Amino acid sequence: MTRRRAHAATLFAFFSLAGSVAQAAYIVIDDSDIANITITAGDFEGGFSVNGSLLTTGLGNSGSITLADGGYTIDGSWIDLGSPTGRVDILFALTGDPTRVTSGMEFAWTTDGFSGTLAGSFGGFTGLPYFTTGVPTFSQETSGTQGGAAPFLSVSFTPEGQVPEPGTMLLLGGALPLLYVASRRRKA
Repeated sequence: MTRRRAHAATLFAFFSLAGSVAQAAYIVIDDSDIANITITAGDFEGGFSVNGSLLTTGLGNSGSITLADGGYTIDGSWIDLGSPTGRVDILFALTGDPTRVTSGMEFAWTTDGFSGTLAGSFGGFTGLPYFTTGVPTFSQETSGTQGGAAPFLSVSFTPEGQVPEPGTMLLLGGALPLLYVASRRRKA
């Protein structure tokens, strides 16, 4: 009977862990604001930090911070079940010089056989290149949100090139009152 209980406890622990791993860690970076960059991260069991300050820790938890455009460091740890190590590079450059990175994120990760650990950086467009690279880049001016991944971790980055033009914003802003009036008339 004790053996059965031990086996049941082991199975319970395994399925509890497997259920929690199904919720992958994530990093979302939004640089669509002309002067600021927002990073959101979640489900980092071992924690996730920006410039050495803890942003979030634990499964089911997330954190977000908005910073002035510029360069920042990141590090974090999540359950990866011993997947291979690697890199994520989501880099943007001006169309005229695709080797000079103007915004994006890059990190490498390692594993201890159970948890993955990442260390890298991200930066928002300041008009000046951060560094030169031989890695392929996306166009700062025209690219939409770009993504990447590590085992049990998803990553996305939206550059400033996606900011709507002022004329588009004016048209959308003018349409909102009309939509409101139309919805009020339907209810009446």
